[in-house]
Amino acid sequence: MDGKPPRILSLVLVPAAITLVVTVLRLVGELQGWSPTLFSKEGGGGGAIVGIGWLIFVFGLWFGIRLQRGGAPIHKPGKALLLSLLALGVLMAGMMACKAADLIAMPDPEHPVTARGAPWLLAVLVLGLLVSLLAWRRAALTLFVYAVLARIPVVILTWIGLQRGWDTHYTRVGVGFLPPPQDELLPFLLLPQVTFWPAITVMLGTVMASLGALFAGRPKA
Repeated sequence: MDGKPPRILSLVLVPAAITLVVTVLRLVGELQGWSPTLFSKEGGGGGAIVGIGWLIFVFGLWFGIRLQRGGAPIHKPGKALLLSLLALGVLMAGMMACKAADLIAMPDPEHPVTARGAPWLLAVLVLGLLVSLLAWRRAALTLFVYAVLARIPVVILTWIGLQRGWDTHYTRVGVGFLPPPQDELLPFLLLPQVTFWPAITVMLGTVMASLGALFAGRPKA
């Protein structure tokens, strides 16, 4: 370790490029009608094997190892792990509380509902993000930059897909939600890409980064 913290942009460029490749591959697979298990067209992603959501685990771990060994370590990775897990707990508890108070609508595949309560969900996401920042600020900021670079192509593809009438998961409403009016479909589809998914990337990624720091060991003096 040379003591010089790695620049965030230099850390995220290669992961962002790999994520872009997976995004394009996913699009091609859906448009060509390839295996629905690998390239599900189901709204919300359908848990398809080829998808960028899984990369949060991989790159979160990788960011943690790189930061720990590259000049921006966390000196108490165990504490960071506990706090980052707490961030996820805050998110889940907040969503459950909002649902119990009928402030937000949760997806129901058997009885689709109209999405509502975005401001409340956003507030819960912000609370979770703040805890992630407390857990390990450098890792959380790195993951935020990565999340932005990862989601910009999705936003662009969603817009293009709606213009061209593509039948892909990018242009479908998530399972369990009723579709909004056509003139509101674009903002409806883009909202999770600029709020929920970046927040999840930071929170879940910080958990993985903390695990990576634990694997990498204590920084050398």
